[in-house]
Amino acid sequence: MFGVIAKNILAQGFGKVGTVLLSLATTALLTRLLGLEGYGAYTFIAALVLFFGTLSDWGTNIIAVREATQQREQQPVIFGSIITFRLLLSVVAFIALNLVIRINPGWSNFVLATTVASFILFALSLKTSFTIIFHTLLKLEKSAIVEVFSSVLFLGLVFLSFLSKGDLVSVMAAWFVATMAAGALALILAVRAARIVWGLDTKKIGRIFKEALPTGALFFVFYIYNRVDTVILEHFQGSAAVGTYGLAYRVHDNLVLGAAFLMNAVFPLFSKKFAGFAPFTSLRTYYQKVFDILLIAAVLVLISTFLFAPLVVRILGGDQFYQSIGVLRILALGTFFAYFNHLTGYSLIAFGKQRISLLIAVLALSFNVLANFIFIPLYSYSAAAIITVATEVLVLLLSSIAIWKTIGMFPSLFSFPKTWVVLLRSRGKSF
Repeated sequence: MFGVIAKNILAQGFGKVGTVLLSLATTALLTRLLGLEGYGAYTFIAALVLFFGTLSDWGTNIIAVREATQQREQQPVIFGSIITFRLLLSVVAFIALNLVIRINPGWSNFVLATTVASFILFALSLKTSFTIIFHTLLKLEKSAIVEVFSSVLFLGLVFLSFLSKGDLVSVMAAWFVATMAAGALALILAVRAARIVWGLDTKKIGRIFKEALPTGALFFVFYIYNRVDTVILEHFQGSAAVGTYGLAYRVHDNLVLGAAFLMNAVFPLFSKKFAGFAPFTSLRTYYQKVFDILLIAAVLVLISTFLFAPLVVRILGGDQFYQSIGVLRILALGTFFAYFNHLTGYSLIAFGKQRISLLIAVLALSFNVLANFIFIPLYSYSAAAIITVATEVLVLLLSSIAIWKTIGMFPSLFSFPKTWVVLLRSRGKSF
């Protein structure tokens, strides 16, 4: 089993190394094309688009993977129904985004660029819907191909915009074209990988959506607290502050993906183990081994980010973004704790504890929003970074307690040498 997991982790890893490098090159172009305030505006609009993108997902992605994994004979119907349903949700998200950007008079300068960017919601829904198929079948190398293709195309289009001295609107148009083309490629790969019964099975969708309601609310809440600081920064400090914070947060976002690779591959296994209603001894063993892998990875990421923050910021933004160095070093602590929150968060969903996860998310959001409203007007982006770290710590504490109550364990901090020795000697076969 670990051979399949390792294959998917490596596929995601190689794919994401490529997309991260491409993303960094794109960021370097964007900061120089748009400047500090322009990049801040880009960060703000992207946060809004992705925020409303959670409406067209609403937790259906991960729940559909769980259901399709546990009901193999129903996979074609589940695949076709969930793709159709998610496209309908993207229509709702599109309308909501265009209404919100026009309601606030302070956002009038962003209306045109946001309107163009709002069409990305359809493309994102298409691309991520087919990822459900790749995830269920443990063919995540196909997702990696789609992501690399999208990143290459976006970089090329941004480069053309840079050469022609384009603006924010041209950048948003480039994002839409790249994402739509990636969605088309995902469609081609998906129909070759699995049979899809196109349509809308209301019974299946009703079950998935019912299960996804707390999960979707969970993701929605988590996304708010991950991006609400950007909105509050824009309101109190302006686009320049958002640009400074946004560059550092962009690096943080990419660094967290290492934990997501592992948990994407392990999630179906955790779901099967828990659904077997067997004693949790085997499940605890898997959980500990995943924790051990994440522990070493998180420590390496923390140290390397702190050491190389000046170099990274200089390459990505240039001298005008020098204040992002301190912000990135603070966020490195948040990255460290976020690695373990991926383990607890994915595990609670695999164990069917979405409602507990939602309660944790609401508590974390309440803390995050209140703290940001109090401290961002006083300390700007430094406060936003520190509050991000504090929120990650709070989530880890609460979710670890929930895991203990569910499967009866806290992972050991001292078993990682044994885990890594066994994995290296067996090349992962004994996982």
